[in-house]
Formats: sequence, structure tokens, C-alpha cells
Amino acid sequence: MKRLAGVFILFFTVFSLFSATTWTWSSPYRNTHGFRYQLNTDTEDNWTYVSSDVTSLTLENVPDNTTLYVQLSLDGINWSPSGVATYVPERNDDVSTPPARPTITSAEDMRRNRNFEFSMDIDLGFDTFYSDHLNVAPYLGGVLDFKNIYSPTYWFGLGLRVRGGASFTPTNGNIITVFTQGNGFADLDKGIYLDASLALSFIVADSVDLTVAAGGGLTMLNDSLPSLFSIGSYGFGTYVQAGASLDRYFGQMFHIGISYYFKHFFSSGGVDSLNVHDIGLHLGLTF
Repeated sequence: MKRLAGVFILFFTVFSLFSATTWTWSSPYRNTHGFRYQLNTDTEDNWTYVSSDVTSLTLENVPDNTTLYVQLSLDGINWSPSGVATYVPERNDDVSTPPARPTITSAEDMRRNRNFEFSMDIDLGFDTFYSDHLNVAPYLGGVLDFKNIYSPTYWFGLGLRVRGGASFTPTNGNIITVFTQGNGFADLDKGIYLDASLALSFIVADSVDLTVAAGGGLTMLNDSLPSLFSIGSYGFGTYVQAGASLDRYFGQMFHIGISYYFKHFFSSGGVDSLNVHDIGLHLGLTF
């Protein structure tokens, strides 16, 4: 079986308290599928399997020099070489069972692809564009990510990203004068947007993902922007977009990130095409 080049450290601690000995371990990967462990042997048919949220083992009256072997898997099929920790209490006249020092070993990542993930984010930011003057229009929405629908290796996966929400464009002036000299939200054109993109996600660090995306969408616009068709009194336009986002994960689920998108609205009805720069902040959960 071919092994990939990624190397990690399986972190161990082991300590004794009131005759109970506890081993703890952790994985640097947020996509860990699960662990397996065994005591004093390192054979193929003697493993106990646990999920990724089980990161400790406590036993009573553990003999000296008891060794725990732990392996992790990122896909449930391939397993890393064993990390090892041995309980060796140091005895003296005052303390009978002080904490033992673990032996830590490294192992290689053998995973062939990434697990499917689903994430939900709250997304907020600003659209900037030039139409007669420079406009800064805030937006508030959400992002649904269907990650790693296709993943040929552990390091990247192809998925689908869907974004939608509401945008607020000043009818006159800019977003600052609307609230300092105007009528606040009454002077904002309210619109909606919905788009979908193919998204390619890369692991750039243990807890950092870079995603690049390209696709298109539909938006409800005010009269000063390109409108391809109308429904009642509302004009709707289409756009193509390309962008990227950078996400920092805190643990297995929570993440926060920044994004940039370039949107091109097609010309229509005598209104020139429009280029919009979309800068946002998002935070959410990944499952």
C-alpha cells in the first residue's frame, strides 16, 4: 500500500490518580474518522475501535510498564502506524505514583481521500461597485457548502457551494450618508441574491482550508443596474462569479473565515455591464 508524504505526531499523555491510570491522545487532523488501541501488543487482530471523539482510556490498577498502542484513521480503511505510550511510575519516599512520562512516536498519513462534509455559515460583508459613483452596499446571508463530493486525494476535494441572502444598496449617496444625513434603511434598496459555484477545497495547514470557487447566480436589482427580466415591479439580473475563501477551524466543527468574490453582471436594457467586488466574513459549523 502506497503511503503519502504527510507526517504527523500522535500526542500522548498518561497519568495516575488514586490507583486509576489514564492515557489521553489527540490527532492534528480535524477530519479524523476514528481511533483503535490495544494494550501491550501491536497485532492486527487485537484492536478495540472507537470514534474520533474518544481520546482517552482509563484503567484501574494498571501494572508498571503497561504500554498502550494507538492508531488513527482518516477514512476508516487505512490506519497509521502506532503511537506508543508506556506507564512507568517513578517511585520515591514521598510519592508512590507520580505522573509517568509518555513515549511519543510519529506516524504517516495513509489516507487516500477526504470525507464528505456539510457546513452552514452566516455570511456578511460588502459589495463595492462603480455606477455613477463608488457604491458600498452591505449584504447579509448564508452559505451552504457540500464539501468533498469528489476527493481523489486527502489534500483537496471538489464540492458545491450555495450562497444566498439580502443586499442593501443606497439609493443616493453612500452607506455613511444614508445613516448620517438621510433616513437610514428607508434610503436603501433591498434586494436578494442566490448563486451556486463549483468549489475546490485545499488543505493548506492542519486547521486551515483554502477554497476557490466559480459559478453564477441570480439577483433582484434596483433600476440602475442591469436587469435581464422582470417579475411584477422587480427586476432580476444574472451574473457570473469567481472567488476564494480562507477558513480557520477551531476543533472539529467550528470555523471562521474571510472571502472575496468578483461578480460580473451582464448588460441589458441599455444599462452597461457591471463589475462588483464582494468582500465578506463568515462563521459556521461543519458536520
